[in-house]
Parts: sequence; C-alpha cells; structure tokens
Amino acid sequence: GMHYTSVENIHKVIDPLFLNDLKQELEDIKKYKNQATIKAKALVFQDKLSKLTFFDPACGSGNFLTETFLSLRRLENEAIRLETNGESLLDVGQSSDWIKVSIKQFYGIEINDFAVSVAKTAMWIAEDQMMKETQDLLYAQNWDFLPLKTYVNIHEGDALKMDWNTVLGNYACHYIISNPPFVGARLQTKEQKDEIKKLFGKKKGVGNIDYVAGWYIKAANYIKNTGIQCAFVSTNSIIQGEQTSLIWENLLKQDITINFAYQTFKWGSEAKNKAHVHVVIIGFSDYHHENKNKILYSSNGTSK
Repeated sequence: GMHYTSVENIHKVIDPLFLNDLKQELEDIKKYKNQATIKAKALVFQDKLSKLTFFDPACGSGNFLTETFLSLRRLENEAIRLETNGESLLDVGQSSDWIKVSIKQFYGIEINDFAVSVAKTAMWIAEDQMMKETQDLLYAQNWDFLPLKTYVNIHEGDALKMDWNTVLGNYACHYIISNPPFVGARLQTKEQKDEIKKLFGKKKGVGNIDYVAGWYIKAANYIKNTGIQCAFVSTNSIIQGEQTSLIWENLLKQDITINFAYQTFKWGSEAKNKAHVHVVIIGFSDYHHENKNKILYSSNGTSK
C-alpha cells in the first residue's frame, strides 16, 4: 500500500502514451457537420477502442489497469453519445448491444495472491460502474449487471521469471503500463539479486542495479520488432550514476528508444503510509516504432 498510485500520477503515464491521442481523435470526429458522418466515424472509433490491449506486468492491486479501463470506457460513452446524437431511444437493447470495450482487453501479472484478488475485484467494480453510466446515457432500464461473469486476465506469478507471452502474446499487445517495485540494490533479497544478474548477465557492477530495471529488460525482449508502446514509473536512481550506463547501454543495444519522459518529481500517493521517493516516468518502444515527436515533461507536467 505504500506505493498506491494516485489517479493524477497514473495519467502522467497513460495520457502521453495513448490517451491524449485518442481524445484528440474523438474531438476531430465532433468537428464534422454531417450527423451521419459523425455517427459512422464514432462507430469506427468505438470499434478501435474495443481492439486495444493493455498489459501491466507488475499490476499490484490493479490501479493502472482499472483507471485505464475507466478512461477508455468514458471515451466509448462519448462515442455512443455521438452515435445516438444524445436522443432517447425506445429500444436500446442490452449492454452487450452497445458496449464494446471490455475488461478482457486488460492483462496483468502480480506475485501477491491477495493483490491478484483485489485487482480482479477492482476491475469488476469498474465494469459495473461504467455499465451503469452507459445505461443512464441511453435512458435504458432493467439491464442485468449481476452476476459479473467477465473473465479477468490477471495472472499470479513472478514477472521476472515468467515468459510474458504466456499471459499475452506480444503480437496481440498494444501498450505496457506499469509501476514496478521500488527496491534499491541494497534492499534486495538474494533471490531478487539473482534475478537481476540473470537478466543483465555477468557484468561488473550489476549488483548495484535497482530491481525495477529488470522490468525494462523483460519489456525490451518482449517488444522487439513490434509496435508495442511502453511506459514505466521508476525510481530516479536508474538515470543517475553507475546505473545509467549499466542499464541503458544494455537497452540501447536492444534497439530501445525513449519516446517521452518525465523529469524527477516527488511521488504522490493516496496511501495512508506514503512512500517518500522521487521518480521518473519513461515511455519507450522498439526504435522501428518510435514517436518522432519526442516530449520531455518537467516535474510539474509541462512539456519542454
């Protein structure tokens, strides 16, 4: 709970990664004058939303996945509003006739079994919440919300030992979003140190690498020769001192390119026992699919 992520900080990750572009796409649809054109394009946009997949390989209690789902469903509801032109419909059918975005598009790995249960429950609650919002939007009545039967793709396991393709094949993944564990080199268990050494190989100084760096290496292998876009929250130590060359030399050799980043800022949390750490956010991809409009954000969120 120390690192329970605030909604504000989740959006520092997902907004520049994909959400800003999707919001702009929706705004562009609204500019058309012809209602038939607006409806047609809104339907295509909604279909696009329903095909996107999101993966958090250190999902904890599901904060990133839940907020991303809510954000996508709000966009979908806006698209539905354009499709209906805000009118009350006599026969709106069931939710399955209108709602295309599903929690089945969201995948996660978490090592703690209780957190896995919490994440699944959070996704079901979010699904129920957004179904009700769509129902109100359509002036619908008597939709069957319960029991919630949707399968939730949250898997229990050690992400640094697992093949991520067993959870979601990289050919089917669009975005990776995560806030991997904040464990400094001096605080790692022997097992954690062994995991990092196995991932980075026998290099001088590898024992000084923070645990979060393991997710970067795993992601680099997973996204190779794909269009997957990634964004991780990390302690700012991975861009300072000895770790910089140890981590980034390895990543750059694997053709990783940085698309956007947040400079160091103090971690904000909604947890009771707040973590006192300073972090960066780094968005990256395979260099074949880099974002040409690279953006560096200052600690207060303004772009440079």
